[in-house]
Amino acid sequence: MTRVRFYYDVVCPYSYMESHVMEAAEDTGAVEIEWLPFELRPASRPLLEVRGDHLRVDWTVNVYRRALERGIEIHLPRYQPRSTLTLCACLWAGEQGRLRELKHALYEAFFCEGEDIATDREIARAADRAGLDPDGAIEAAYSPERGAQLKAIRAEAEAAGVRGVPSLLAEDGEHHWGMGGLELMLAGEPLIPRS
Repeated sequence: MTRVRFYYDVVCPYSYMESHVMEAAEDTGAVEIEWLPFELRPASRPLLEVRGDHLRVDWTVNVYRRALERGIEIHLPRYQPRSTLTLCACLWAGEQGRLRELKHALYEAFFCEGEDIATDREIARAADRAGLDPDGAIEAAYSPERGAQLKAIRAEAEAAGVRGVPSLLAEDGEHHWGMGGLELMLAGEPLIPRS
C-alpha cells in the first residue's frame, strides 16, 4: 500500500479542500496517510489581515473557484488566528482515534460558521461535536508536551523540504506543495515541490 505523510493546518482553505481528496483515497484503501499538523503561521510570523488584499484576491481568484468545482461549502473567515492550540488538540484527537472528526468540526466552525477556532470555547465545542471530552481537548491544547511535538513535526517536515500546507511527502522523499499531489503521485506523475 502507498504510504504518505500529509501536512495540514486547520486555518488553511487549501488544506480543508485537499483533506476531502485525501480522506476519500484513505477510505478506498488507495493510500495510508499519516496526518501531521503543520502550523502555517507560528508565533512571531505575522498573521494575514482579516480583510486585507491578499485574502480577498486569493479567495476571489482561487479559493471560491476550487471549492465550487469540488462542491465544498466555504466562506472567507472572519478571523485569522494562530492555530497552535487547535493543532495541539488535533494531536491529542489523533491519539484518541478521532482526528478526522475533530478536524471536520474545526473546519466547519472556521470555514462555514465563521467562528474563531483558537478560543477555548470553540476548541471545546469542536471536541464535543467530534465525540471527544471538551475538557481533555482544552488541556491538550495548552499542553507543553504537545506544543513541543508540534514544533518537532514542523522541524522534521522542513528538513524534508516541506515549506507550507497542504503538502504531501512520499516514502521516497519526494514532496508536493498545494492541491493535487495525491492524484499526481497515484498517476505516476512527478510531484511539484514548493520552490
